[in-house]
Amino acid sequence: MSVLLLAWVLAAPPVTFWVERDQQTLRLTTDLAPLFDARLRRRLTSGLTTTLFLDVSLDTHEGGVSRGAVRRLVRARWDLWEETLTVHHDVPASATVTYKSVDAFLSDVGRLRASPIATGVPTDPSVFRITTRVEINPLSAEQLAQMRRWLVEPSGGAWSLDPLSSGLLGSFVRLFHNLKPGVAERVLRASGHPFRADRLPFYRRSTP
Repeated sequence: MSVLLLAWVLAAPPVTFWVERDQQTLRLTTDLAPLFDARLRRRLTSGLTTTLFLDVSLDTHEGGVSRGAVRRLVRARWDLWEETLTVHHDVPASATVTYKSVDAFLSDVGRLRASPIATGVPTDPSVFRITTRVEINPLSAEQLAQMRRWLVEPSGGAWSLDPLSSGLLGSFVRLFHNLKPGVAERVLRASGHPFRADRLPFYRRSTP
């Protein structure tokens, strides 16, 4: 068992989480790039729409109760002719952006700079840790209902599953065999070391 644990630790992506205190607000700086492996990059350049849901959470060390989180939901599609990546950002704000490369997109979506992750955290000995989930092509109950409507009436533009193309969302072809909400193709995880709320460095605001 100890050998397996050591192998898991050595193989874990070296993601660093830097937490600062801004009065009772905690701010997080991190770069999730080490999580994004070659398999995900191949998926993003497949020509099919890929959905990514990032959930970076501040959890209590004992019990794993979330005190706050930073979440991002994006849908990306590689243009095989133009060799660019068109990305529709759903959360935290709706916007469509074109990236010249997959690396540029992953660098943008996986980087947090002093982002507020929790408020109302007192200066006391409470212990927390940062946990991260990156879900690749998750399926929500709403998307499942949309897909079932599309199967009944595939030409009905009102149920378009893919905001980046006119056809069936390629991410969900697999769901013909597994139509269950809450399922994702893959889940990438990372977590930080436990820390005490009263031992954090203070956030230094940049001056103009």
